[in-house]
Amino acid sequence: MKKNIEVLDFGQLPDGRPTHLYRMTNASGSVVELTDYGARLVRVMVPDSSGIITSVVKGYSSIDGYLQDDAYLGAICGRFANRIANAQFVAEGETYQLNANNGANSLHGGPTGFHNQLWTLEHADEDEVFLTYHSIDGEEGFPGNVRVELRYFWSETNELSISVNATTDKTCPINLTNHAYFNLEGKGLVMDHSMCIHASRYIPIQPDAIPTGELRLVGGTPFDFVEPKRIGQDLNASDEQIKNGTGYDHCFVINKKEFGDLALAAEVSAPVSGIGLRVFTTLPGLQFYSGNFLSGAVESHEGMIYQPHQAFCLEPEFFPDSPNQSGFPNCLLRPEETFEHLMIFQFFNAKELNRP
Repeated sequence: MKKNIEVLDFGQLPDGRPTHLYRMTNASGSVVELTDYGARLVRVMVPDSSGIITSVVKGYSSIDGYLQDDAYLGAICGRFANRIANAQFVAEGETYQLNANNGANSLHGGPTGFHNQLWTLEHADEDEVFLTYHSIDGEEGFPGNVRVELRYFWSETNELSISVNATTDKTCPINLTNHAYFNLEGKGLVMDHSMCIHASRYIPIQPDAIPTGELRLVGGTPFDFVEPKRIGQDLNASDEQIKNGTGYDHCFVINKKEFGDLALAAEVSAPVSGIGLRVFTTLPGLQFYSGNFLSGAVESHEGMIYQPHQAFCLEPEFFPDSPNQSGFPNCLLRPEETFEHLMIFQFFNAKELNRP
């Protein structure tokens, strides 16, 4: 079987514009599906340890589900993924007021952020799907005209690479990530998934999920995933930070030598299916979200209504509220610069690795 790509109808937007589904199938029969609406990852299907093809990413079977989605399923989030406090920041001495959509804060670029935009297909071939989006000056309150180039690449060894580049004509904070929801068993809850996060520090949050500014050691806390442990092991711990996030909804500071290096951020495996996932990123942080508020208004592509903790997210990114946190890495993109982010989601047979 040769690697191939199919372009399928995915339904119409309320204004009549058509959307499309792009299905990439590699030689082993593993599948990635994505859509131009929100540049969303719709589905990933890979073999479990017995060779049974399993759907490991949550999504909907048509555009209708995504038009009602408030969980950012599979979306490219921007201009700024995660939260900006009080929906406000200062760049080049000028204060910018954004549209608040998470209490008083801005979340994932605002209500009409990149996740709710129709991206332009540049090309789709057997190797990649290449999408672009032009965000105009003032969109959601952000300054500058921003051009984003996005490439999804599906390898023969079940590595999904997502490459994002952005340029601007006016200084602006940029933080672009993918918000996929994973369940490596394909169904049920994710509490028994084993997770390791390569981070010795995490970022505590206030009750409104805005960072305190501290980079706190994970040792001796529910946030210690340095050695693999069950996602659910400390999910209900009597810990202020667990309460503030209603579970895990925190950014981890990835252990890496140099900013911009591609580093292994996390490894996850499912005990029954034996499917494993490794996440690599060039950015400094990884948001771990345990699906605390996952829900659905319509049936998913598995024929169910989503419920909390049926999936988890691992979002490579700059730290939350970076534009307002002087101690965090700089996320401001200037006209003479290019934002570059490479994410790799590598699926593998975890049971094969653990054999004596």
